[in-house]
Amino acid sequence: MPLFAGDKLGFYEILAPLGAGGMGEVYRARDPRLGRDVAVKVLPGGMADKPELLTRFQREARAVAALNHPHIVTIYSVEEAGGVNFLTMELVDGQALDRLIPASGLPVERIVEIAGALADALAAAHEKGIVHRDLKPANIMVNNEGRVKVLDFGLAKDVRAAGPDDATVAAPSQTQPGMVMGTPSYMSPEQISGRSLDHRTDIFSLGVVLHEMATGKQPFAGNSSAELISAILRDTPPSVCEARAELPADLARIIRRCLEKDPRHRVQAARDVANEFRDMARQTHPKSSVSASSSRIVPTAVSGAARADEGFWVAVLPFKVAGSNSDLAALAGGLTEDIVTGLSRFSYLRVIARGSTSHYAQGAVDVRSAGKDLGARYVMEGSLRLAGTKLRLAVQLVDAVTGAHLWAENFERAFSPESAFELQDDLVSRIVSTTADTYGILPRNMAEMLRTVDPAALKPYEAVLRSFAHFQRLNPLEHAASRAALERAVEQQCGYSDGWAMLSLIIKEEFLHEFNQESDSLGRALTAALRAVESGPANHLAHHALASVQFFLGDRPAFRIAAARAIELNPLDGFTLAFLGSLTAYDGDWEHGAALAARARELNPHHPGWYWLVAGFDAYRKAEYRAALEFARKINMPNFWRRSVIIAASCAQLGEIDDARKALHDLLAIKPDYAEFGPRFFNRWMHPEMVELISDGLHKAGLEIAGMHEKSGVAKTSVSGAVRKRRG
Repeated sequence: MPLFAGDKLGFYEILAPLGAGGMGEVYRARDPRLGRDVAVKVLPGGMADKPELLTRFQREARAVAALNHPHIVTIYSVEEAGGVNFLTMELVDGQALDRLIPASGLPVERIVEIAGALADALAAAHEKGIVHRDLKPANIMVNNEGRVKVLDFGLAKDVRAAGPDDATVAAPSQTQPGMVMGTPSYMSPEQISGRSLDHRTDIFSLGVVLHEMATGKQPFAGNSSAELISAILRDTPPSVCEARAELPADLARIIRRCLEKDPRHRVQAARDVANEFRDMARQTHPKSSVSASSSRIVPTAVSGAARADEGFWVAVLPFKVAGSNSDLAALAGGLTEDIVTGLSRFSYLRVIARGSTSHYAQGAVDVRSAGKDLGARYVMEGSLRLAGTKLRLAVQLVDAVTGAHLWAENFERAFSPESAFELQDDLVSRIVSTTADTYGILPRNMAEMLRTVDPAALKPYEAVLRSFAHFQRLNPLEHAASRAALERAVEQQCGYSDGWAMLSLIIKEEFLHEFNQESDSLGRALTAALRAVESGPANHLAHHALASVQFFLGDRPAFRIAAARAIELNPLDGFTLAFLGSLTAYDGDWEHGAALAARARELNPHHPGWYWLVAGFDAYRKAEYRAALEFARKINMPNFWRRSVIIAASCAQLGEIDDARKALHDLLAIKPDYAEFGPRFFNRWMHPEMVELISDGLHKAGLEIAGMHEKSGVAKTSVSGAVRKRRG
């Protein structure tokens, strides 16, 4: 039964109908509790008693609720009232894309802008295992501020849960429950054919939408459903440049690759499409000009010099293969593609899309020349060789301006075609983390070059890179320079998520290490972290910053949620894994926290020594003092005073008093005020019982600590036991 203006559905007052589809009717409604308008999607009453439809309706809700992205409509709630099942969603005021595309197509700049947003939204969904399966202009809204929102993930499906009998069956008529999923004009060949689907079906649909935005026409047509299906399965549409000669060749190439019939030959990841359009946006927007007699935007030619002027771009050249082994060639292509995708997870890196480097796949390449042509400061290249079943991958990272080799590594692994994906995942994670995380080769090199520049002269992007130097040195001078640069950066660019995130982390250091303290450090750090998340909901660094400050504010449930989100968004960032893993351990979940830190060490063998710190404290709390010493001695940071704490306390607990006193002497040489500062510092991180256990060891080593009293051995043992009971 349809609803009308003035009707009530639970708490909601229906204001007007918005539309209808195969999964139900949509209304504009008022939520009086929060004083806002929402979209209400209602399951048709005639089908509500069918369990399979209710299950599908609930699956829609779970799928959309799992997506937190600025270009995906937000779901608020799933409800039932008076036997009516419905969900409430973000209301998007604007127009559907199908009403905005003119007969001759959109301007190039607008195509690039919308396409980048669409690809980014799909990438976020695909990374959660969710496929849209009905992407079309009618499901894409452009709100009144010009922001793109993808609607109707009601046909989405969690492919990780799909079984062999859960394939999509397509039909040319209206969607039928359990049979039709999608709109024929935008369906992929595999969807039309009723074959099992994965995320690549959305990439084909995206190609259809891009073609329509570029030319004003769909790439496939027919006078009947049968002709349309035949065209999708058989025909190759002409290049969009044939319809509009001014369109960039890169745009035509991306569309052609998205529209490949065989999913194996398409662009394999929406993230790669998003990177392509991010790259194209930098080439078209700053250099575009508008003709006085036409609204058509004409981009200038692609220029590596334009990128070089922006600085610090990274290019990954196609990995080369010795010989003609097709399985090895497939692995090389997969490695190149996944490394580009992995590097792009780090929002502070500017990564050139793979399509711009693909022409380097054949023949020998001079890295410095390639860097100049591409406008890349850093160029990565690799080669694969196979001897029997033994694979050797050689990778190097070069500063294309100076020619310096910044990093090179040989990886040797057993190879078989059946285990290619597992091998690819292993190699990509190590290469990406080693080069990209906060302590990686790229941020170290970038930060070092910017340390000599006046903080007031840095651009916002440079200020973020400059701030990494603080974490690599951890001293008041670096802290002051980083904070000054970041404060100026967010004034210049108030929506800069990375700038706010790094500013939050730097302000937090005031509280932890008492560097350059100003009032309400944690309050200011929280404000900056919230601004970072608001500006970049999918930015892992923003959630890392939020988790960190919530931990030290004592909001541990919120900390755990934000920490999990940060790690989920970028599981390749060793810095995030190690730091948030340490906090997780100190919060009481030692096993999980220590495992996260161990994973960080595994990802980046060039990690800083403090990644071993949580392992050392974990062993110490379990009275495994010999193991604690071994872990502490792996902390190859001579001035890192926490290392001396573990060594002195562990040696004292073992009765090795001479070694304990020597370590205590080293501790006080680095941190003369430890007796007063140390307990205050550790109480910010750990439960009081653990802090007392550390103080107990140092007291045995000969340190007089405020609040520590002489106790019998029995009393001290009981303290140790209390801490050990809390582990995990």
